[in-house]
Amino acid sequence: MPSHLIEEAASFLKNSSATPKEKLIIGGKMVWGATMVVNGWTPELLDRARTTCKFLFKHGTLESTVKKMDEKDASRCLAQFTKDVMKLATKSEQARSQQPRRRKS
Repeated sequence: MPSHLIEEAASFLKNSSATPKEKLIIGGKMVWGATMVVNGWTPELLDRARTTCKFLFKHGTLESTVKKMDEKDASRCLAQFTKDVMKLATKSEQARSQQPRRRKS
């Protein structure tokens, strides 16, 4: 499961000193990129990850959507996006820990 990719995105969103717009663009790319790793996702979590990013593509590309935001909107969107990514990271880690581990031969 690509939980480590989501955890990295959550950590970036929470700890980076980047501007809200930069965080939305970079964090959005990180989460959306993690959805491209189809293997390992449960259908529910993959859908949740895609839904979490969907608003970032409202105006076509992620960059064009964020560019149209003012700083207040970007900050508000970032707060919700960070909250959603943190929840996704937690659920992803829980799902990964519940998967049976492969035995080494």
